[in-house]
Amino acid sequence: MKALKNLFDYLEFRTKTASLIPFLVGTGYAMYRYGSIRPIPTLVFFAAMLLFDLTTTAINNHIDSRKAGETPHYSNAVSLTIIFVMLLTAAGLGVYLVSITSLVILLAGVLCFAAGISYSYGLIPISRTPFGEFFAALMMGFFITFITVELSHPMIGIALYDFSSLIVTVNWVELLALAIVAIPLSCSISAITFANNICDVEEDARIQRYTLPVCIGVKKSLVIFRISYVLTYSFIIIGVVLNIVPVFTLLALVTCLPVIKNIQKFIKLQDKKITFITTIHSFHMIAIPYGICIWIGALIS
Repeated sequence: MKALKNLFDYLEFRTKTASLIPFLVGTGYAMYRYGSIRPIPTLVFFAAMLLFDLTTTAINNHIDSRKAGETPHYSNAVSLTIIFVMLLTAAGLGVYLVSITSLVILLAGVLCFAAGISYSYGLIPISRTPFGEFFAALMMGFFITFITVELSHPMIGIALYDFSSLIVTVNWVELLALAIVAIPLSCSISAITFANNICDVEEDARIQRYTLPVCIGVKKSLVIFRISYVLTYSFIIIGVVLNIVPVFTLLALVTCLPVIKNIQKFIKLQDKKITFITTIHSFHMIAIPYGICIWIGALIS
């Protein structure tokens, strides 16, 4: 039991809702807007997505614990074994997924793999730059939702003829509609990453990790932190007004008051052990009702 708890802590299973909820929103949206999903590709993607998310977390923790001089969860050999087993399994599932879908899924998957690995590893990992929040929001908020929908109802088509002609077609209306659906997720996920980096600003500066809060300071970072929630709720309303999501998705707005309280708590005190958890709670309070409302719309439409 202790070994299992250590593994769960190392892989940070408790944080995986940031990728699971966009997946659920994507499947619900596909059902609501198009009336169906392809179960096998969807389940394969779910497994590959979860394994890859766990892999990037393991890489990040493996590197950060050693650079910070902290006691690691596992030895180098064990850590690298866990990382490579999960990575190869996710890659294998990805190859199978592409074989039963399209080149678009291949390109999106390669982009996600590259962004995920470079987020934590490389000469200049993305997580150590001012672009970490943006990439986390883009990959988990938008791309997970996009791939989930694209698997069943393609918005982008790529055709290769005789290895000399490449034809790309894009349904811009559907792609824009999906972006509007995904933005509330992206912004609230970004707020989690942003809050984490605000709490770590002194430690990150010490180990030369130049996150956005380190570059612009805590005061300006807190302004952006607030704006992310304004955008979250604004795009929920926009989605309803444009008839992209069910009208009762507006029920997600009732979470505004408790979320504001959480924002105020974090503004007063930026502490990893005390107030950071409020941003995760806020994400759950916004994203879970949002996803449930979309699914209810799919089931009754």
